[in-house]
Amino acid sequence: MRLTIPKRGPFPWLASLKSAQLQCVARATGIQSSGTNGVLVERIQSTLSPYLQGQEPKGKIPHNGTVNGDQAMSILSIDMGIQNLAFAHLRVPSASDSKSTPELTAWRRLAMSEIASLDLRSGAAEAVVQSSTSPMEKNAKEAKKEKEKEIFSPPLYATNAYTLVTKLLSTYNPTHILIERQRFRSAGGSAVQEWTLRVGVMEGMLYAVLHALRQERGGDVSKIQVDGIEPKRVVQYWIDRERGGEKMSAREVKRAKIEIVGGWLGPGHGGKIGIPEEGVVRDLVDAYLGKVNKEGGRGGKRIEVGKLDDLADCLLQGVTWLEWEAMRARLAREGYGVLEC
Repeated sequence: MRLTIPKRGPFPWLASLKSAQLQCVARATGIQSSGTNGVLVERIQSTLSPYLQGQEPKGKIPHNGTVNGDQAMSILSIDMGIQNLAFAHLRVPSASDSKSTPELTAWRRLAMSEIASLDLRSGAAEAVVQSSTSPMEKNAKEAKKEKEKEIFSPPLYATNAYTLVTKLLSTYNPTHILIERQRFRSAGGSAVQEWTLRVGVMEGMLYAVLHALRQERGGDVSKIQVDGIEPKRVVQYWIDRERGGEKMSAREVKRAKIEIVGGWLGPGHGGKIGIPEEGVVRDLVDAYLGKVNKEGGRGGKRIEVGKLDDLADCLLQGVTWLEWEAMRARLAREGYGVLEC
């Protein structure tokens, strides 16, 4: 059945938009951009309607002029992996706060094998990111490889998922949790690779633990908003618009994301993210920038940051979600004119 584009409704301006303009609205708000005009209009209306004044989505913080209205937000953004995962914690001040920039208060990459003994206190985190890997640690890593299959048993998955979620909740008291959506990848082969299935299992367990805790604990925990974020839409938001749709290899996309985050963290970054002047996060930011620019940090502690893409992905995901939320609220109030496309 063919969908007709509604001439009336809360967003009558949608009816006058062409296909390319509707796709632009979809990309700017983080929703699927494929489909006929009628399908796109219906999808956009469904997404924007809750942001009309007095009709904010259940569990969401009101949007009245800023992304978070009169309440602060505590955002946990998680990048999934089978051997490692990374997370960033952003504190978004309330509209009445003199500081309007999201503040990066935690940023960390950790191995699945670390979760059982995970300690998120600042002093404990500091020990994790100091110095380079010693010969003894390298030997320990070799020994771990022989036990990798044990790490991925369902009971241990469940234990790790519960431990990770409960420690993140107790440490950061999030209002929003963003989890990278997984997809089944075959790398050009005829079969789906086993590691992608394993990541998918861990992703599902995180959702299950969060759902159970929200149902059982109630209170503020029950109000936590959990969103799955598709990496492809994050890439479309930042990279496709900068390259004019130019096709990029996976390696080029990875490098571009690392450099985008590096641009936010470096000198003269324009206030996209607030960074502490000192402490573990500051040291990690300096180490990240040093590796991006192939230079040493600004002095002080030597830090081994490992792969940059995991750290970049979790932070890029969190900031992108904030921009989507702000754009949805603006479009709902002001219409298509707020976009530059």
